[in-house]
Amino acid sequence: MSIVTSLYENYLLSQVSGSSAKVPEHVSLVLSERDLLQSNGFVKLKEYISWCCQLDIRVTSIYVDVIDTEEDLRSGIIERLLEELEELFPDLPPEIGFEVYTDDGDLHLKREDRKMLVYVSVGFGGRKEVTKAVLSILSDVKNGKMSSSDILEETIESRLKVKHEPDIFIRSGGKHLSDFLIWQAVYSELYFTDVNWHNIRKLDLLRIIRDFQKRQRRFGK
Repeated sequence: MSIVTSLYENYLLSQVSGSSAKVPEHVSLVLSERDLLQSNGFVKLKEYISWCCQLDIRVTSIYVDVIDTEEDLRSGIIERLLEELEELFPDLPPEIGFEVYTDDGDLHLKREDRKMLVYVSVGFGGRKEVTKAVLSILSDVKNGKMSSSDILEETIESRLKVKHEPDIFIRSGGKHLSDFLIWQAVYSELYFTDVNWHNIRKLDLLRIIRDFQKRQRRFGK
């Protein structure tokens, strides 16, 4: 890191920490499988999680969008991603908990959090998540465990994998958003950055947080 970059990062940090507005409690990030599987992709992911922890972000949810739709190739990509995550996550500091979900919405890895929680969804998007939640409710109705009249918004929310609503959604590389957390993110702020995932730095995350602190959230009003 150059002296100029270091000075600018410290300047941004002082602005963020000195602001009367809070840092976002939950930051959501959308990546493609190519972002992670290319050189230093998982190293950058570990750095990103570390930055979030340093900045007292309580939750970060990360969606790995598996773009390839050819079944055998897609399965191989997902398997490789999960293997890489199996190596990465146990090395995180013990105060960082995590939940890793497969493309079917099954829990693959988990560790209880103490300071920060990281959700990672590998190809399990929002449409699948909501569909799975609704099907589980219908199954309970069919089996007599609940009545259809008991179904409320809270009922569906209780069946979702990610229980936290993102404050801000980040898409790196200037690409479009996915359907990740379509229920939870209805009032989230959106931030598109042209910075490629492999070039993202802590100062880029600080810029995003500074921008978030300046926004006036309306929550749909």
